[in-house]
Amino acid sequence: MSIAMRLSVSVFILFAAQVIGKGQSPTVSEPAIKQVWIHHTDSTWKDTRLINTETTKTPLAHVMIFRITHRFGDVLEGGGFQTLFGFDAATDINLSFEYGITNNLEVGIGRSSQEGLVDGMVKYKLLSQNSTSMPVSLALYEDAGITPELNSMFYAYATSYTPQVSDRLSYFTQLILDRRFSSHISLEVFAGLSHRNYVLGNVNPKNGAVDESNIPVIGAGGSIKLTKHSGIVFDYYYIISAFRTGNTFPYSNPLSIGYEIETGGHVFEINFSNASFINENNIIPNTNDSWSQGGFKLGFSISRTFNL
Repeated sequence: MSIAMRLSVSVFILFAAQVIGKGQSPTVSEPAIKQVWIHHTDSTWKDTRLINTETTKTPLAHVMIFRITHRFGDVLEGGGFQTLFGFDAATDINLSFEYGITNNLEVGIGRSSQEGLVDGMVKYKLLSQNSTSMPVSLALYEDAGITPELNSMFYAYATSYTPQVSDRLSYFTQLILDRRFSSHISLEVFAGLSHRNYVLGNVNPKNGAVDESNIPVIGAGGSIKLTKHSGIVFDYYYIISAFRTGNTFPYSNPLSIGYEIETGGHVFEINFSNASFINENNIIPNTNDSWSQGGFKLGFSISRTFNL
């Protein structure tokens, strides 16, 4: 088991112990933490992210969010009891920081273990739902990533070609529209565009389509609260790509479902997804596991809010 995986599992266990011991007396600093989080629970979403996609939520000004996200191996396909239903393997681990510049503008940075992707993001909330004049919220999200090495998974060059640093860049742009329909139900729809500066010239043998640098996506997500502090979350990407339609090498649309709980300045989430990756720059072009074939994975995330 890798050091990163051990760290993530240790945090998972420590957090579970904290939830179990929630009934103990609060510490001196706990009221200040709750003061920040009470504001967040009044909004449409508990976190800035669902499972594999963003929400319209941004941190308040001068508030930082630290998030650990971990995705294990396949529960059934190539897994089962032999790999403890995927616990023996990690398909991706992501560490990220987000910071509120203003109440509507945030920036962030993250790093994924899969392919060593390092990314920076910015999100701006254009509209905020209210009870009088605005029925929806709207946010624009942009992410740019770079892989540290030219590896065989994404790159294959002729011997006469000199690889460029720009070849390793990828981008994702997303427009998110959501509405809180009641105290229990919130839904969002989104449209986005994934761009990779360099792609292999692979061809779909069934329709002759060549892999695209630009891949449009649409999707939806939502939250169904079961209690004031917990609920079911889900998200889905529909990937628009002729190369990925009916390809001999299968590609799938990412579908994820999870359970989240908020406690003492944390949002903890446990989920299942057929996406091996965590960052959108990798999720959209490279998801090829299927729920119907048992290719879904257990994952979890822990986000912690700090009032700076």
